Amino acid sequence: MIQQESLVALAAREIRKLIVSGELVPGDKLNEPPLAEKLGISRPPLREALRTLESEGLLEQSPRRGYRVVSMTDTDIDEIYSLRRALEMFALDRLLARKDPAAYAPLDPIMKAMRAAARRGDRPAVVQANVDFHTALVDAAGHRRLSDTYRSLMVQMQVSMAANVLNEERSKGDLTKGCDRHAELLECLRSGDADRIRREFEEHGERDYLARQGSAAKKAAGE
Repeated sequence: MIQQESLVALAAREIRKLIVSGELVPGDKLNEPPLAEKLGISRPPLREALRTLESEGLLEQSPRRGYRVVSMTDTDIDEIYSLRRALEMFALDRLLARKDPAAYAPLDPIMKAMRAAARRGDRPAVVQANVDFHTALVDAAGHRRLSDTYRSLMVQMQVSMAANVLNEERSKGDLTKGCDRHAELLECLRSGDADRIRREFEEHGERDYLARQGSAAKKAAGE
């Protein structure tokens, strides 16, 4: 039983990597036999992993058509990014009220991991570090239910974040620009300037949202 659960977890992790790397894109169908062979597992743990990813919002299942990577509508994107902004602003309000610079210490190793991943061109690791950065920031607010809600949302955001990172890599030629923006956010947090912090985070979220919208528009236009 322990081995079976481990296989399910490993399979789910590897499929997440395929999604955030862009190897699997929104709308792609997951063909179970070749996917099971690729992962080196049997079909039962693979199916359980697919159900796990469906519950996380990364996959969707259609009757008689199997699983596909979830496709986000403009409404989905609107809802996810507006909720993300609201949750992060709530977390920032709590952090600013505490006035404790040490609260941001967990972000330092995440920034190092993000830069290291960017230097070696590891897009999935950059996306994961991006997720870890924002999740650790919200965790620092010390509000368990907020953290739980934010984690659930960030799982759904990984498809969108992966598209942003891929788009940036193609347009800028590397993955370092995103690292620079997150480093600026961390420096801003440590400044203690509440107005500047709120403004920077609002602009950061809006930039990601517009990047995702732009990518979707280009895809719809066939560019």
